[in-house]
Amino acid sequence: MCELTTEQTDAIATFKHSLHLPGGGFHALIVELCREFQLPFQVVRSVLKQAQASIETKIRNQFDDVVASDLTKEHWLSIIKDELNERAKDNIPLMEILIDSEIYRQFLDQSKSPLRTESERECLLEQLMQAYEQQVYKPLKAMLYTTALQWQLPSDLLDMTEETRQLFSNYPQHMEASALLFKLSEQISSQPLSEHS
Repeated sequence: MCELTTEQTDAIATFKHSLHLPGGGFHALIVELCREFQLPFQVVRSVLKQAQASIETKIRNQFDDVVASDLTKEHWLSIIKDELNERAKDNIPLMEILIDSEIYRQFLDQSKSPLRTESERECLLEQLMQAYEQQVYKPLKAMLYTTALQWQLPSDLLDMTEETRQLFSNYPQHMEASALLFKLSEQISSQPLSEHS
């Protein structure tokens, strides 16, 4: 690897200085971008690092092509947002994912029949719990990685009450799915057993 010129060293220093992010810095930016693009923390973090590395690589290898605007936070953020837009373009709304999931379809099929035993009720409730875990809890936990809010995210659907959902109001798709699953679990829990014929 060749030595950097003074101009290249100054350009890297200018670039790094322009990335100064007060108020939680990179972590707060990553969390905000996770929410905005509905992508996991690690994916967003990786894109931030790649964007920074690409600008530094340009300074090292194509310094003659570097212009002052390349060294700004705005340019860096535009690279990040372009990449996140690309990664998020195939995102499917969470309610569609939930409704199309195998476990949810099984629940719908089995819930059409009258409840005859407590065992059947438990089976239906377990399917709702699994749908919550797979479609809401795990993806949201991946977005909230390293945040204080992550520790308030209930792993149990029955704890995802309306009051709890308010804590996560910045994640409306996840809360819409949680509300549906919670409502269904309440309905199944209160549904009387059918009379045996």
